[in-house]
Amino acid sequence: MRESEKAVFHRYPEIEAKRMLVELLDEPDRYNHALESFVARVTCRLAWGRSEASDELKQRARELLIGVSPTGAFGNKLPFLMALPDWLSPPKSWERRRARTERSFFEIMQGEVEKDAREKKAPQSWMKIFLDSRSKWGFQYELEGAYAVGMHGIAGALTIAAPMQTFCLAMCFYPQYLPMLQEELDRVCGDRLPVAEDRPNLPFLRAVIRECLRWRPPVPTGIPHALTQDDEYDGCHIPKGSVVHPLEWAVARDPSMFPDSEAFNPLRWVEPGWPTYQEPLTQFPTIINCSQFGYGRRLCQGQTVADEDLLIGIGSIAWMFNISREHDSAMSSVISNSIGMNEKAFISQEELNLAVEEPRPPTMEDVLLSKYTYPGAFPSSHKEVKGKLTDQRKELSKFDPANIDPTLDFSTLLIAKPLPFKFELQPRDKERAERVRNLFQEGREKGDYTESREFWGENQGKGKPCGWGKV
Repeated sequence: MRESEKAVFHRYPEIEAKRMLVELLDEPDRYNHALESFVARVTCRLAWGRSEASDELKQRARELLIGVSPTGAFGNKLPFLMALPDWLSPPKSWERRRARTERSFFEIMQGEVEKDAREKKAPQSWMKIFLDSRSKWGFQYELEGAYAVGMHGIAGALTIAAPMQTFCLAMCFYPQYLPMLQEELDRVCGDRLPVAEDRPNLPFLRAVIRECLRWRPPVPTGIPHALTQDDEYDGCHIPKGSVVHPLEWAVARDPSMFPDSEAFNPLRWVEPGWPTYQEPLTQFPTIINCSQFGYGRRLCQGQTVADEDLLIGIGSIAWMFNISREHDSAMSSVISNSIGMNEKAFISQEELNLAVEEPRPPTMEDVLLSKYTYPGAFPSSHKEVKGKLTDQRKELSKFDPANIDPTLDFSTLLIAKPLPFKFELQPRDKERAERVRNLFQEGREKGDYTESREFWGENQGKGKPCGWGKV
C-alpha cells in the first residue's frame, strides 16, 4: 500500500472520477450506485489493477458486513446457532458459503494477475507488488497473499462511499457551504477536475471531508476491541475479555472540542479560535489518524486510500454539480393538509415518495436495507408506507414531525451510511458537463473503462456452491 501511495495511487481515483460524474449526469437518481461504484472500482484497480470485478467486490463487502455486524447475521444475535450442524443452522450454512465464495474470488483474482504478469501486461496493483517479490512478505503460502490483498479490497469497497453520501446529505441541509467549496475549487482548479497535487491548496475541501466524518461518523460505534486484562474506569470494573466499543458518535460530540456539535460546520477546522483549528493549512485539516480509523495496533491500514478517494471524489462532485434539496409540491400539500407541517419540517424523502411514485424493481440496496429499521427513520415499515395515500395521511397524523430528523436516516450495519433520499443534482454549467463527457469518451477509447463482469454464472450462482448470498 505504501508503494501505491508513493505512485499517487496510480491516478486510479482521478480516472474513475470521470466515469462517476458521467453516471451522475445520466442517472442522478442512482447516485448511491455511482458513488459506491466509484469507490469499488478504485479499490478494485488498486487491489488487482482492473475494475471489472467491482460489482463482485461490493457484494463481497456487503456480505462480510452482514457477517460481522451485531445487527447483521442472525448468528450474531443467537451465537449458539453457529455451533449447530450446517443443515440445522441456516445462518451457519450461509456464512460457510459466504466464506467459500470469498476465498474462490480471491484466488481467481490472484490467478488473473499472475497470468497478466507472465504476459508482461499486468497494471500496477497491490497484488502485482506482492507477486513481484513474494519472499519479502514472509507469507507461508500463496493463499495468504490472496487474502492480504483481497481483504484490503473488501475493506475499501463500500466504506469510503459513506462519507461521500453524507456529503450530499450535508449540502442539502447546510447549503451555505457549497458555494464556499466551489469558490475554492474554481480558484485552484479552474476549468479542470481536482488532482492529487491540489491537496495543499484545498483546505476547505479537506475541512468539509473531515466534518463529514465527524458529523455523521460512518463507524458510529467505533471498531470494537477486547480487553487483555482486567481494568477499571470511573469506578466500574471491566473484566478481561470484555468487548469495548469506543463510541465514536459521542467522541465526535464532545462539547469542549466540538462546540455546537450537532451542526455541520466545516469552518470549525479552518477558522482560528475553534478548538479543532490547526496549522499549517497546507496539511491540516486531515482525516489521517482521526479516531474513525481506529486505535493502536488496530489502526486502519487504508486510511490514505480513503483520504485520496474522498479528496478526488467529493472534490469532483462539488466542482461539477450544484446540490440542493428536492421540494415535492404534491407531497408538501399532503403533509400540510395532514398535520399542518411547514416546509422546513421534513421526514425521510424515500419513505414519502413511496406514497406518490410508481413502484420500481428493487435494487440490491433495497433488498439489503428493507430488513432493518433505522435511527431517525419514519417510524413505520416500508410495507406499511407503500399503502394508499389515505393510509399515508393516517400514518403521518400519529407522529410529531419535530422529533424526526431526516439527516439521521442511516443504515444500522457496522458501517453506517445515509439511506437513499431525493435531492437535486444539476451540472453547474454545460461547459463542465461537456468537458467531463469528452474526458470520459477519451478514456473509453484508450481502454480505461471496462464493463463489470459476473463470476458465478446464471442468477449469480443461485443454488451453486459459490455465489451471492441472500442479503
